[in-house]
Amino acid sequence: DDNGPALPTRATEEFRPFIRRLPEFKFWLSVTKSTIIAFFCTFIDAFNIPVFW
Repeated sequence: DDNGPALPTRATEEFRPFIRRLPEFKFWLSVTKSTIIAFFCTFIDAFNIPVFW
């Protein structure tokens, strides 16, 4: 029965696993670095920019 769209089922195509563009370790490392840098920048007066809401 053709009740709607179906997944492609070609046996000729080889299986290609999902390859991440950015590995998880590099992501967490860059997030950790940027968080630590931002935290220490809060203690430097040069980065104390006035914000008007």
